[in-house]
Amino acid sequence: MTPSPDDPYDGSLAIANFLTALASTFLFKLALFAYSTSGAEGVTSSLLSWPRLVLCLGWDIVSAALVAAVAMLIAGPIASRFPRVAFATSSTVQAVYGAFLMVSFHVALIVGAPLDKAAIDLLFFYNATPGRTGQLAMDSIAPYLTTSVGIETIVALALPPIALGFWSRREQAGRVPGGAFMTTLAVLVFLTVAAVPGLANGLLAVHTFGLERSPLTMLAGSYVRGPLRALRRAEVPAGDPYCFDMKSPVPVDGANPLTRATPARTNVVLIVLESISTRSLDPAPTPMPFLDELGRSANGVRFDAHYTHWAQTMKAAFNIWCSELPHPDYPPITYINPAIPCVSLTEAVKGAGYDTAILTSADFAFDSQIRFLKHRQIDFMADRNDMPGHEGAWENAWGIDERVTARAVLDWIEKQRAAHPERPFFATYNMAAGHHPYEYPGSPSGQWLDRDRETAAQRATLRFVDDRLREIVDGLARLKLRESTLVAIVSDHGPGSGRAGMGRIRDASIYEGSVHVPLVLSGPQLISAHGSVTLPTGHIDLAPTVLGLLGIVPPVTMKGRDLTRDSEGRVVILATRPPLSQVGVRAGPWKLVHWDETGVNELFDVAHDPDERDDVAKRHPELTAMLEAIGHRWQTHSRNLIENYAAIMETSGHRCSALAATN
Repeated sequence: MTPSPDDPYDGSLAIANFLTALASTFLFKLALFAYSTSGAEGVTSSLLSWPRLVLCLGWDIVSAALVAAVAMLIAGPIASRFPRVAFATSSTVQAVYGAFLMVSFHVALIVGAPLDKAAIDLLFFYNATPGRTGQLAMDSIAPYLTTSVGIETIVALALPPIALGFWSRREQAGRVPGGAFMTTLAVLVFLTVAAVPGLANGLLAVHTFGLERSPLTMLAGSYVRGPLRALRRAEVPAGDPYCFDMKSPVPVDGANPLTRATPARTNVVLIVLESISTRSLDPAPTPMPFLDELGRSANGVRFDAHYTHWAQTMKAAFNIWCSELPHPDYPPITYINPAIPCVSLTEAVKGAGYDTAILTSADFAFDSQIRFLKHRQIDFMADRNDMPGHEGAWENAWGIDERVTARAVLDWIEKQRAAHPERPFFATYNMAAGHHPYEYPGSPSGQWLDRDRETAAQRATLRFVDDRLREIVDGLARLKLRESTLVAIVSDHGPGSGRAGMGRIRDASIYEGSVHVPLVLSGPQLISAHGSVTLPTGHIDLAPTVLGLLGIVPPVTMKGRDLTRDSEGRVVILATRPPLSQVGVRAGPWKLVHWDETGVNELFDVAHDPDERDDVAKRHPELTAMLEAIGHRWQTHSRNLIENYAAIMETSGHRCSALAATN
């Protein structure tokens, strides 16, 4: 490969690098489209198939240009003098990019999201405890690392250098695409960058479902998004900076038997399940019969329309503990304002004379939970690393044997009763089992490219979890505490699969499979109130309702409803992290799913369409616009409040249930 005087080698190598990267990226996009249109991710009325491809290639072209630029930045200076070295260097860059695309493809299928900053942090930089080598996301991905994936990766490494040689020879022979080809590429970039967001809604709207993303530009964007936002002037919300008006703009029908409850100062056991959605309990027979039995008992109440506001563990925990809506950006409260002076559930009961404890099968280091929990007046805390009886117990990357934690919870309760019989207790048990990859002591492990096998493993794990619930309740009965203890069982969020039929796609979304979660209450306060709460509720309603059942007035910082006294029809705010960047509003039977990334709106009547198959946004444009505006106001309000909580509370704090003004 010797440069000619009329066609410098560095120029031909630059074009060859671009065309090679473009071919690799287009092959990636074709494979992703083929998977998407196979039905594995489900279909809605707005989902078109292959014609959407022309709207989804722009960022791929930009990615190819970036790869070519990187290759030439390294190889360009030496191309004229050392063409073989320059070609070898470019081949290495192209091979690495090919492998990156292959990894991104499988991460998109398995995890459900591009390989962005958050995914990389979890995959490669998170270690639960110093000295612990297991990494959480890697353990979840391991069942899918088959021989075929390895072969595909080898091919992805080998083909780009071959393609680079092909395009180099064609370029030197003068046989390369001309002006028409470059014009077409420019049009494709325009369609993706301008037309997709500009025509997000209305008669000409085409929902791309994130398929316009390109792995390289998405990865780069995830690293610069935070610094760029920090440079922008913060948007100041209009209206009350402390209380967000959650009154529903449409009628909200639903039963609330909790208004018949009889408050009583009892003990409390709060059990937080891990990654279990209401949909996870279908079809019949349910894999969690004891949970179902508890909710249907004479002193039980089950919630039929309960939601997590954000399908991520620490974001959901903040909503539960403080009855406060989440910050609209991805980092959890432990990275934004861990000492936020909201009065948490444990602080409220501690002030009422309770002993408090939290025991988790997982690790307080995950999401740096300890930064938040250490401020919450908890008398006893234990995680997998110092749980009584954890030595030699079964464990995986997500947590230890739930049987060890369940015994430790009951042991703490027994010791508390012996030491302080005059004081009630508030014990929290956070589970880890239930999280992918669905393992528990004695469970089989394997490679789950077969969805039926994965579903069977998930349901078996849920049966194991259900046995631990029975163990806790039976243990309370053995200690003669069942009739004096309120038991609350809630899941932090769902497994992330979102819509029905989405296959293994499990990135946190705001579709029902991710955010619609079980909540069951059982205790002596509910003998006259058993039944189902069909009113749409959210995690922020749990703490004030538990306090209401105990006869404790919720603190002024809690923004949720005490459902023993308040059945006001409210919206439920939903959101998730980039790249989906969805913001949702449940109002009565209606649920908006807004994609911040492209501006697309979907509207579902979840009362009649629980699988969210029929997008009716175009049939109800005014309602869609109204709910979208509520979602935007929430983003502005919560970002300002959470980041400036102490100052705003000092100047504007008041009980939000009396709110009459509109934000």
